[in-house]
Amino acid sequence: MTRFMTTSSRRLHRASPLRLAIQLAGLTAVSAGLAAAVNAVRPAGAIPWVASWSNRVEVEALALGIRTGGLQDVRSLVEEGLAFVFDARPAEAYEAGHLPLALSLPSTQVEETFALQYAPMLIPEQEIVVYCSGKICDESIIVSSFLIEQGFTNVVLFVDGFEAWTEAGLPTEAGL
Repeated sequence: MTRFMTTSSRRLHRASPLRLAIQLAGLTAVSAGLAAAVNAVRPAGAIPWVASWSNRVEVEALALGIRTGGLQDVRSLVEEGLAFVFDARPAEAYEAGHLPLALSLPSTQVEETFALQYAPMLIPEQEIVVYCSGKICDESIIVSSFLIEQGFTNVVLFVDGFEAWTEAGLPTEAGL
């Protein structure tokens, strides 16, 4: 078997565990140093080394100036029927279940879908609720930001999302 090994594989095969551990530690240190350097000069700002994912979407929304609402706020808006409600999840998730009277506006197709289907129905002051799966999904931020860029001034991001809605036993609809 050793007869078919290449020279480099023989060296690796014969290397001591201590030497391999030192090489691995060195490679890890170099990788961490490069990652820190890239993070420091990243044009969009540094990515935090430690972050709480449970409220990341809410923190990001507030930093972008997007109003947020919890379960009770959104429940009132939905029950009163005064707000347009947009589901930012993929169409398949929307079809499986969504908030009552919610409209599908997938974040991956927001520009095309909004322009073709929803723009003519809304006025800039219209109250709009946007949600996605739950507290850690990004789709609602993408759609909310888009709507604000289009001039809508009354956008509410439902940070708790569909997950909290269903956990509370509130009604949902399925299909298109």
